[in-house]
Amino acid sequence: MKQLKTIPWFLLLLVVFFILHGTVENFGFIYPIELLKIGATILICVTLFYVVIKLLTKNSVHAALICFFINSWILFFGAIFEWVKSIHILSWLHGYTIFIPFMLCTFILFILFIRKKITLQYKLCLYLNVLLLIYCLYDAGALILKSVQSTPSAFSGNINFDTAVVKTKPNVYLLLFDEYPGYKSLQDSFGFANDDLYQFLEKKEFKFLPTYSNYNMTFYSMASMLNMEYINMPYNALQNTMDDDQMRIKEIKNARVIQYFKSIGYSFINYSIFNILDQPSYKSNSFVISQAQLLTHKIFFNKVLADVGWNFIDGKYAIPYIKYIYMQEDRNNKFFEKKLTESDNQKSSIPQFTYAHFNMPHPLVFYDSAGNYLPTAQIFDPQTYYNKPIILSYIKYTNTKIKKLVEVICKKDTSAIVIVMSDHGYRGYNINNSPVALVFDNICAVRFPDKNYIAFKDEWSNVNFFRYLFNSQFHQNIPYLKDSSIFLKDIPLAN
Repeated sequence: MKQLKTIPWFLLLLVVFFILHGTVENFGFIYPIELLKIGATILICVTLFYVVIKLLTKNSVHAALICFFINSWILFFGAIFEWVKSIHILSWLHGYTIFIPFMLCTFILFILFIRKKITLQYKLCLYLNVLLLIYCLYDAGALILKSVQSTPSAFSGNINFDTAVVKTKPNVYLLLFDEYPGYKSLQDSFGFANDDLYQFLEKKEFKFLPTYSNYNMTFYSMASMLNMEYINMPYNALQNTMDDDQMRIKEIKNARVIQYFKSIGYSFINYSIFNILDQPSYKSNSFVISQAQLLTHKIFFNKVLADVGWNFIDGKYAIPYIKYIYMQEDRNNKFFEKKLTESDNQKSSIPQFTYAHFNMPHPLVFYDSAGNYLPTAQIFDPQTYYNKPIILSYIKYTNTKIKKLVEVICKKDTSAIVIVMSDHGYRGYNINNSPVALVFDNICAVRFPDKNYIAFKDEWSNVNFFRYLFNSQFHQNIPYLKDSSIFLKDIPLAN
């Protein structure tokens, strides 16, 4: 009992509780190595801060209480801010311009209040030690309970993939352009006939497949396509949550299509925004909150940067580093393009499946049709998404990138299968994002060197694409699923 009154174990327990609680909330989505990295980093930062405060206060318990109070605010800032937003009586605190000064005031008041109250300091030490110990034990129990509970299989359908009948193994390139609209939607809604790109691809011996997307969100569409099944886990289509997104990301990581390619001797090259099997994504992406970000995205600095950082991208308060962070998707696109177009000195004897995922013409809209950067304020203006002339200009810019990639790949790897497609169509037809068929209209063009394009329906969906690829190019006999689309919408956030 004496140790609980005099030794500030609660600082260590605060870090343990943060990791345990985050693990319970995001169970199954974070790997142990990530937990260790995050926990060690936070513990080092907390320890250094404690050492500095102790040098100033000359008292370990006093220093630990100050350190605990400030670090609790920092670590749980997002949770506290969202809780405040949900309480009507605290509406006066809603908004960073009030909430952050309020937080800083609590720091000052607490430091002044606790400064000379030695007896109270030791009572708080005991209280926090006991409280954090109880919290940690509770979350540890919850974690054990979740660990022993069985998790249903994400995709239960049985697909018979016969490796014995595979004869040839050409390299395969999947070039995925996020939110690229199909021919019909560009013509009907944008008044633009995309003939130049289509004629280019036809000259390169591409065949256009009449596919449409099954979902209007990337995580769902890619999880379904890369597993050749519809999403069968429970979810509310009109109230998509972060947990739903994380389940889709997990399903993408276990992509059945990639497993099949590996089972017949293919190596996998991952130039996507996702971690897939044992291949991590080369680049981080602001749209994909995964692994470490699941625990850290609500920490003070990350939360504020995500919510209001765009205010410091342009103008007199511009901070170059923040702009650099917000331009991540542009750097990703350039990096994937560079990797795909750089010359190979030695051609691999092992067949390769390459998946490259470009966040274009998906906003943020970085360029006009001539390849010039848009004004910074326009790039980060949410209304740019609904400006059809700007979106169309970015689509034309994307066309130049598609042509370049196809030209290089077809020249350096003449016997390769090349796929140019999108996960769903353009979603910005109106601000309310009402369910219209055009959001599912996407592009799908394939180049089979042996020209063995077996019969396909007049209209079908992305969930059947890899079934068709395996049937036509790898001599499988996989039945097709009934085609349908499901409109999704994120759960409304608190105002």
